Amino acid sequence: MNAIEVRGVSKTYRIPHERHTTLAERVLSAFRPVPVEVLEAVRDVSLVIPAGSFVGIIGANGSGKSTLLKMIAGLLVPDEGRVTVNGTIAPLLELGLGFHNELTVRENVELYGAVLGYPREELKRRTDEAVAFAELERFRDAKLKSLSSGMHVRLAFATALRADADILLLDEVLAVGDARFQRKCIEVFTGLKEARKTIVLVSHDLGSVQRFCDRVFWLDKGRLAMSGESIEVVQTYLAMMTSPPDPVQIEDEAESEHRHGDRRVRFVSARLEIEDGQPLAQVMAGSRVVLRLEAVAHATCEEPVFGFVVWQAGLIVYSTNTVLLDVRTGALAAGDRCTIEISFTVALANGPYSMHIAAANAADGAIHDWINHALTLIVHGGRAGDGVADLDSRARCLIEPPNDSVTRAAPAR
Repeated sequence: MNAIEVRGVSKTYRIPHERHTTLAERVLSAFRPVPVEVLEAVRDVSLVIPAGSFVGIIGANGSGKSTLLKMIAGLLVPDEGRVTVNGTIAPLLELGLGFHNELTVRENVELYGAVLGYPREELKRRTDEAVAFAELERFRDAKLKSLSSGMHVRLAFATALRADADILLLDEVLAVGDARFQRKCIEVFTGLKEARKTIVLVSHDLGSVQRFCDRVFWLDKGRLAMSGESIEVVQTYLAMMTSPPDPVQIEDEAESEHRHGDRRVRFVSARLEIEDGQPLAQVMAGSRVVLRLEAVAHATCEEPVFGFVVWQAGLIVYSTNTVLLDVRTGALAAGDRCTIEISFTVALANGPYSMHIAAANAADGAIHDWINHALTLIVHGGRAGDGVADLDSRARCLIEPPNDSVTRAAPAR
């Protein structure tokens, strides 16, 4: 039986170039046309997801992934086509939507849980489990507005995971929280897959998509570009998307599940390059590369520490920082701009890797800026088998002839 069937679905948005906020503007706009841009977010997409399968949806930003997921969840109505869902759905899309800042942590979980269908007789137990999973037991009676944005997202994620549903829709939830919390999330996903839950995952973490998903759908500019086995689709997508990159300019965006910190230091750009300074899209296993980060201080920082974490398929492959590398950054004053260069050897097996970057206080570990999946590193040309490391193994074979001098003929063919 199929859990989800999407048949010829399309969704178009009309985006006005002018926004009228006053009564006079609204009246005048009735007498002249308002320029409108038509955006075809999803165009004639058809796909089938069998019950009990773990599938991924990948594509560049703006390719229609989240719009498609919202139509499957019933949050958006398609302009054309039909979506059929067999079973109950728990959408983990905009985490925390429906939370109220004036309610306590416990009250928010109870309210959100009731919306998600927590059974009345299990409401207290599941509430306690969600608060414990989010590691917020100390704050269970605190108002939500007193929590950081990272705590807020963790709580919403933990609450949504406790819902009884046949189908889970996950939009970039692998980027929730810090590295330790993400490891817990990966364990949960492993358990859900073993339980044969139907899961639809939208993510830019291609390593996790390749590891967990049985089948992958690739959206490109609203259309279904390719579908098939996860390895085949992910590798094709990477091959098409690996043009030489420009430095990644980092917007000073609001706190989200992807980015959190106290904002005393903020990253403004990041890129990977080879040692001569050329930006890279792919790298040969065993090569030396440089991670170049630029950050701006918004307040005085005594001794900030900068570092990065390499992930693949939800597992930490490697991490380091300037303290571990015996580099002192010195004090930063408000307005100071600094460039951090960290070189390393790509001793990794072939495949896509995700890189998180972070700036923190060296004294107490307080996070100034943490960005999940800031960069993607694509490794090729290695000769490793299973695993994530490429140890640059070398082999040779020595053959010793027998002691007697009799020459044996080679076997006839």
